[in-house]
Amino acid sequence: MQNQTVDQNQMLDEILLCLADEFEGGSRVGRTIEPKTAEEFEPLRELLAMQVAEGWLHYQNFGDLNVYRLTNAGYAKHKPRIDALRTFPN
Repeated sequence: MQNQTVDQNQMLDEILLCLADEFEGGSRVGRTIEPKTAEEFEPLRELLAMQVAEGWLHYQNFGDLNVYRLTNAGYAKHKPRIDALRTFPN
């Protein structure tokens, strides 16, 4: 369970910056987010579902495309983390 949490935190870090860039640029389009490997599929699906359920991400389906974008509340919630990622990139 701990490894899955770490993996989800790492995945969240990876997607937050691109979503924040779009949000700050005023884009309401969003981004598709896909797992890099088959092993990432389930943890990423759970992470995104949790973020949508909490109201931090908006989800929209366009056929085969699943598009996500930060909500206003999600940007405010994750802003300290986004700033830290920009200050101390991996």
